[in-house]
Amino acid sequence: MNPRLTALKPYPFERLRTLNAGIVPPAHLSPISLSIGEPRHAPPDFVIDALTRSMNGLGTYPSTLGLIEFRSAAARWARRRYALPDGCLNPDTMLLPVNGTREALFAFTQALLDGSEKPLVLMPDPSYQIYEGAAFLAGAEVHFLPTLPRTRYLPDLDAVPEAIWKRCRLLFLCSPGNPTGAVMSLAYLRQALELADRHDFVIASDECYADIY
Repeated sequence: MNPRLTALKPYPFERLRTLNAGIVPPAHLSPISLSIGEPRHAPPDFVIDALTRSMNGLGTYPSTLGLIEFRSAAARWARRRYALPDGCLNPDTMLLPVNGTREALFAFTQALLDGSEKPLVLMPDPSYQIYEGAAFLAGAEVHFLPTLPRTRYLPDLDAVPEAIWKRCRLLFLCSPGNPTGAVMSLAYLRQALELADRHDFVIASDECYADIY
């Protein structure tokens, strides 16, 4: 077995399920689940209709890259959503569809890090557990950046020692933050990019909650 597996911690939602075992909500109230964040509403009819019309395409394995039509549509959406200049996103080389952010973040970390050099990975604390798990299984060390009220629940980049930045190979950021909901300003993101340029590390910007209002 991979000895790095021993560094992993129990998955929070498994622990939460154990804690909630046997708890019955009051019969006169409709509980709102604030746990794993899975969809609780039926998808729109037009989505169901589109899937139904495309059932004949499910008989073959898709390529890892996905359909160029999908990647092109994703690039157009990103340009509209973030007011990006035309041509800045190449759907052939810059977009890759995934089943979910967990898979993407994990695979990205394994591809980026060379575990033989014991790289250092920085991440907010608390944060999505896959950051930590992906770092451990890539043979990296983890350095946590507290998200406190005095810094508006964002990691304090100014408080990180120079020696830590020099060892950093990957910085995880999340905006809006999970679980704090903190949103990073443009100035904050620019500071992070300047640090990445200065110390030669990569930023993994997890923005899967960008369209939650």
